[in-house]
Amino acid sequence: MTAKPKLDNIKAKLDLLAEDTLSLPQAARELPGKPDPSTLWRWATRGVRGTKLECIRIGSGRIYTTRQAVTRFLAATQETSVA
Repeated sequence: MTAKPKLDNIKAKLDLLAEDTLSLPQAARELPGKPDPSTLWRWATRGVRGTKLECIRIGSGRIYTTRQAVTRFLAATQETSVA
């Protein structure tokens, strides 16, 4: 049995009741260029330039993020690439 990647990037600021919750496929469809949902999975598990997409696993494995978390992630990765 292969181990699932650990999603250790759940932060207090990811408040599912206060933010617009999206599954990873839903979030991917809303981004320009419509990246594959596996891209968002990679952002959540491995990150980009030391920044991970905030997400949470609910139930038997569905992964969710929020519109606001995607916005924070994109802003953080853009700041790192410019600096």
